[in-house]
Amino acid sequence: MYTINVIDATRILNSRKDFILLNIGNDNKITDYRLTNDLARFRGHYETFRLVEVIKKEIHNGIKIF
Repeated sequence: MYTINVIDATRILNSRKDFILLNIGNDNKITDYRLTNDLARFRGHYETFRLVEVIKKEIHNGIKIF
């Protein structure tokens, strides 16, 4: 489970992109992310990636929002 702020959660929920690439800090906060359809282009710049649809479900099911 990740911790994100309200603005980022809104951006993710309204996104029509397929992938979210993430850098996650030690306290499970998302420190940096990119919403994209081109996974191969940005894959090397981020630690992990997820499908945006999965993150949207996590937001609805109780992702920590600060």
